[in-house]
Amino acid sequence: MKEVLDMLPTPCYGSLATVDGGKPRVRPFAFMYAENGRFYFCTASNKDVYRQLTETPCIEFTRTTDDMRWLRISGGITFDEDLKSKEKCFANYPMLKDIYQTPDNPLFKVFYLEHGAASVNSLAGPPKTFEF
Repeated sequence: MKEVLDMLPTPCYGSLATVDGGKPRVRPFAFMYAENGRFYFCTASNKDVYRQLTETPCIEFTRTTDDMRWLRISGGITFDEDLKSKEKCFANYPMLKDIYQTPDNPLFKVFYLEHGAASVNSLAGPPKTFEF
């Protein structure tokens, strides 16, 4: 898993896939941080992505590095209302203050991926897969 974590600087950008009406929906998204075997993300409760996550709480996040390796992490998500998790997102991504003002803003939602699969891929060979 070290290779997976090394590909996820805090924060970093990639693409997040959800399900919307039985169809895939992908958008640019920021990864916030990893802690205790969990991968943390955030969004707002007034966005379509939040509705999609509550209806079908599964995601896939992918990121490509400059050396053309790509990472996929996927599985079920859990929403986290712990203020400490929200504060950590604010600490890692100061731009959130411009959007939500404070971590206790009721629109600000944090979720994490805890149990799932990860793969590290490259053009040089077969993917390396991990369960977490």
